[in-house]
Amino acid sequence: MEKYVKSITALNNATLNNKDADDIERCAESDIFWAQNKNKPLLERKIKRGNIYQFEFGKNYVPEMSYEHRGLVIGVSGKLLYVLPICSYNSSKEEHTSAYHPIDNPDNTKSNYYLLKQSEHPFLTHNSVLKLNDIRTVSIARIKYKQNNGYLNPQSNTYKEIEKIVFSKYFYKYSYDYNQLIEENKKLNEVITKLKDLNSELQEKVNSLRSTCTAKTSG
Repeated sequence: MEKYVKSITALNNATLNNKDADDIERCAESDIFWAQNKNKPLLERKIKRGNIYQFEFGKNYVPEMSYEHRGLVIGVSGKLLYVLPICSYNSSKEEHTSAYHPIDNPDNTKSNYYLLKQSEHPFLTHNSVLKLNDIRTVSIARIKYKQNNGYLNPQSNTYKEIEKIVFSKYFYKYSYDYNQLIEENKKLNEVITKLKDLNSELQEKVNSLRSTCTAKTSG
């Protein structure tokens, strides 16, 4: 009980020293959501890669994602989900304006953000950015609701590109080795194609010589 009292005192002091009213509000909402759902049984949900939900990420340290935000599910492991947070696009933030986009900004593959344009994704009401370097492992209990029509097809070029960039960020060495193998495989396939073409040419010449020899022998 003593530790509980200390924790409440510390939280109250932190709240009183916080000048950001919106942050206090969202912090309170996070605590309420946690208290209301902590002891509830985990519901059975059919969750797939590519689904987009509204999550309560809880209270975290900067620059971790905190509080209520949308998130793209990129993996499912039982009751745990692997999620990339989505936040609203902010033109005053350089990291947002320089976010990677396959058409508008295709060269900035090292960006930690992926621009999701409202004009390209009908489930968005405004431009947003996907936070590529802050993958979260969360319980399905953190789901508040499913985003209306929120879905990125895992077979789409957009999803595959996101997955590729995320893989390169978290597993750079493996990603580099993988890309090297892809390039080597491509070159080997080109060599194989050339050898097949050469083999076909030689086979035609052999057949032609056989025909000539047969004709001369018959004559």
